Amino acid sequence: MASEWAAIVIGINYYPEYTTLKPLTAAAEDAEKIAEQLEQSGYRPFRAQCLPKTLNQKGESKIDRQGAVKVQELQEAIANLFNPPPPNPIPETALFFFSGHGWCKTVAGKEEVFLATSDVLPDADIYGIPLSWLGEQLQTSQAKRIVVWLDCCYSGELLKFIPTDKDYCLITATRSYETGVEIPHTQGLLTEALLAGLNPENDVDGIINSHKLADLIISRMPNTVQRPLIANSPRAILLTTKFSQKSFQDKCPYRSLSYFTETKEDAEVFYGRRALTQELIQQVREKHRLIAVLGASGSGKSSMLRAGLLYQLKLGQDIPGSDRWTYITPFTPKESPVNSLQEALAHSLPNLSRTPLPSSGVHTSQITPLNPPLESYPL
Repeated sequence: MASEWAAIVIGINYYPEYTTLKPLTAAAEDAEKIAEQLEQSGYRPFRAQCLPKTLNQKGESKIDRQGAVKVQELQEAIANLFNPPPPNPIPETALFFFSGHGWCKTVAGKEEVFLATSDVLPDADIYGIPLSWLGEQLQTSQAKRIVVWLDCCYSGELLKFIPTDKDYCLITATRSYETGVEIPHTQGLLTEALLAGLNPENDVDGIINSHKLADLIISRMPNTVQRPLIANSPRAILLTTKFSQKSFQDKCPYRSLSYFTETKEDAEVFYGRRALTQELIQQVREKHRLIAVLGASGSGKSSMLRAGLLYQLKLGQDIPGSDRWTYITPFTPKESPVNSLQEALAHSLPNLSRTPLPSSGVHTSQITPLNPPLESYPL
């Protein structure tokens, strides 16, 4: 059975007068756009549930912009996402997005932050979903990867509940003591940055993970009136890609004499070298300074190193942080290996000094070129 990626996307505009909360104008639309982005470009197809929901003609769950979300409804949805009862499958990646009101209240002498629903009743000390309860759901979840994005006031409180036994991506619009800002009928500041960061067209590799998303949000919101908080696990979580699963259908994956590249489009149809790829990853994990891969011409060295090793390292799934390493584009040494290396460095690291590389006492004219030439893969 294919692994399941599940998402619950919440956007609440409707807050009746008795809640004492002001109705919002953009929360529902923010959630709608997040759901669309996940469904259109998820690295794996997301099964997304929206609240408040309505169904379109295809039976798909969509945001009801004027609908209400009740406390019990939201609590059940969160519990079913992170801790579905048997025999329901546990999602491999579980994502929760909330846009609406958040508030900080003192209940029974204890200060608590809540995600406010449409039926909260302050006179009865009913304020919505406590972030402490959400934190418990994250900690006990059997999902391999947890993603939570909160676009609401006081949401930084969530970072007190970072899970300890799984990969995670927690992003909040504000600090725990800070209110958010709503510009009427305008996208939320955090949601705007999230959508830009999730767009795989903005990435050179066409793949967005939790680390890249964090970098973009930090760069886009340095001087905003509210400060987002981000907590990411060392190992990245894959989120979106510009390479659709459908793009691999009805295409012959055979490359003839060409090698498979380190792009997702090639790596997704590259088979037969998994064990060897994992062996190489282990060599890199153990920090071996030189790893040589030898084999006859046409035996698949280039494909295995590119679509196997390099692709997996750039995803950051096997070695925490490898998605943030600097990679030099694979190159052929040709007749002048030092010059070829310098060209590769200049291409991959344009800001690197253009000072000629030292030859270590060896002149390139003394190196006999091989025929066919070897390929070098600096890591």
